[in-house]
Amino acid sequence: MKNRKAYLLILAIIVMVVVVAFMLNNTASEEIKKVRTFYPEAKKVTLVKDVVDDPFISINMPAVRRAYEIDGAVKAYVVSCMGYIGPVELLAAIDDANGNLIGIEILNHIETPSYADHIEDEWFIERFKTIMIDKYLNLVVLDKENPEDIIQVTGATISSQAVVNAVNAAIGAYQYQQNGVKMGRVSDVVPREMWQQDINSFAINWEGGSIRINTDSIKEYDQLEADVTLINTTGTENAMKVKGPTLRHVLEKEGIDLEKYEGIGITGRDGYYTMVDKEKLINNDVILVWEVDGKPIRDEDKPMRIAMPNELGPYWVKMVSNIDLYETISPKNIDKVHMFDALTQDIEPYYYEYYGSKDKSIEIGKILMKFEEIDDKGFFTMGASDGLVKNETISMVRQRYFIKIEGENAPMNIAPTFKLGMNVKFMTHFSTTKDAVIFPEHMQKVVGTHEIDGKTGLIVEDVLLTVGINWTDDIDFNVISADGVHQHQMNSRNLMKYHLIFENSKVDLYLDQRIVLQDVLRIEKP
Repeated sequence: MKNRKAYLLILAIIVMVVVVAFMLNNTASEEIKKVRTFYPEAKKVTLVKDVVDDPFISINMPAVRRAYEIDGAVKAYVVSCMGYIGPVELLAAIDDANGNLIGIEILNHIETPSYADHIEDEWFIERFKTIMIDKYLNLVVLDKENPEDIIQVTGATISSQAVVNAVNAAIGAYQYQQNGVKMGRVSDVVPREMWQQDINSFAINWEGGSIRINTDSIKEYDQLEADVTLINTTGTENAMKVKGPTLRHVLEKEGIDLEKYEGIGITGRDGYYTMVDKEKLINNDVILVWEVDGKPIRDEDKPMRIAMPNELGPYWVKMVSNIDLYETISPKNIDKVHMFDALTQDIEPYYYEYYGSKDKSIEIGKILMKFEEIDDKGFFTMGASDGLVKNETISMVRQRYFIKIEGENAPMNIAPTFKLGMNVKFMTHFSTTKDAVIFPEHMQKVVGTHEIDGKTGLIVEDVLLTVGINWTDDIDFNVISADGVHQHQMNSRNLMKYHLIFENSKVDLYLDQRIVLQDVLRIEKP
């Protein structure tokens, strides 16, 4: 009977693996078919997975997601730019013989009809055919005066610009890869100046519906007035009296119960984003502020800003454009804890210039590539020594985020849309749904420690609990060295006797007073 059950379990796992593999292959095959429509004479079309590994492309053309090699030359790019509601993903095909665009195809978008009318229509798509790619395209309102001009879709300025930005990213990547030409940076979010054209309303979106609230109608809801203090991660404090309805009350008026959702995502017109999980929603009022200290908020903060009295500055999003309600967020089930320096030692750092300081930084997307499993429905959690815990969606951090590992406030997350004070500084750790990574020199500020030979040892049990690992009694954790050769097993009953000591960018594992494993790479559950 036991053998029969084991056989059925193995058979079920095999079937699941085959189904998942089929789905992934089918998705890739469909995209290749779309590529072939632009190159009907092509003999071979190959997916290029590592196109985003190039630092120049990842920094200057962050909209680039992947590329396709056509008979030995990279000519087609899949690119994505944030539109009004969410990302607009498209395929851009280039004719290398004539130096122009063959055309584009919209692959995916979640824009609402009122803000993305006709971006998929043939008459708009036709505007991108046979345009020379020696210059970036330029969005215009009415008349095409120059060869590179693209006339926008009326009433869909933001979505039209998202399409143009995405195509420009493909052009920039192609010129750099094929011709060695370094064109200017192309943002994967629409410029703030364009968002200024629509500062009078914001959207709340959920599966199956959405509402749009303008700067007048927000005053019709029950108002909450509160004295609050905004505390940025730079340490500055700003006391203010705010007024506005709570998100919970607004949703109740629409017949929606916020309790049913696992979290919300808040996006500003400048592209800044933060996620608020269910625990924070339970413990906080999310105030939709339209008045501060008795005066309407400034135009540069419109249409509305968030106040969360019990949270630090990164959650107080300004110029909110969208609030997305998430029904499902994959739960954390962390089974590996990596040491940052050992994990990233083979990643070439990028010297990111941020507020006048050019510091060594590591792209988060390249770190994620080292993990066996990434669940895009989960969230990326960052913890700091000041107690701040901030969540983002995996898709947001995959391409646009870096961790600054030297200079002021390091380690600290940075991105083109982050202003100082909205970062997670002096990070202790970060995690996906399955993997956690720690910065031992800062982790010692939030976990229990013990002095060993004049050095500070982190109590392993506290480290594992802090990053979110759970276990039952009496299991053996496996500790692996950076060279992959040496290992050590720790029984869960003895974790309080084990310590991690960080010195010279390496972490050693101690049992009581003696080293049992040098240069630790990771600790993993069985």
